[in-house]
Amino acid sequence: MSAEKFLVTGATGRTGRDTVQRLVEKGHAVRALVHKEDARSEALRGTGAEVVVGDLLDHDDAIRATAGTSAAYFCYPVRPGLIQATAYFADAAKRAGLAAVVNLSQISARENSKSHAAHDHWIAERVFDWSGVPVVHLRPTFFAQWLALSLFARDHCRGRHHRSTVWRGTPRSDRGGGPGSAHCSHPR
Repeated sequence: MSAEKFLVTGATGRTGRDTVQRLVEKGHAVRALVHKEDARSEALRGTGAEVVVGDLLDHDDAIRATAGTSAAYFCYPVRPGLIQATAYFADAAKRAGLAAVVNLSQISARENSKSHAAHDHWIAERVFDWSGVPVVHLRPTFFAQWLALSLFARDHCRGRHHRSTVWRGTPRSDRGGGPGSAHCSHPR
């Protein structure tokens, strides 16, 4: 096991859960920050990760979560509070002396974005940049599960139906929409 300990926020979410799993598989010590105790947090414990309960909108929780870690993956859910959570986390990361923060942003993060979420991600990136903590901003175009859903939707729209599955649309970029746009000529 590595002497370094990595903090993963949003650890019960899709990218957080996968990040915990990959780090543990590589022999790293992992602290998983979760919002509450439930079956998902128990599953993380089962991987060997240390699980701590906290809220990124609570400065003391952010400080407690980062203490004793060397680097972190920061992933805030799609909901209000991103800028506040980022400011608290950046301060906590600086206090803890983290060597790096990997920040999950979004491809559309721009100062002039019409989307509040995209604009907030752009501001959050600036907060990390100003903090002085080394940071990498990830701006994914789409996630692999979206690709799988997109392929499923393509088959569904072409009449190849999959048993016991209901859908209303899917992220598609091949019909003029970007990731997050939904297209299907005849959803069932």
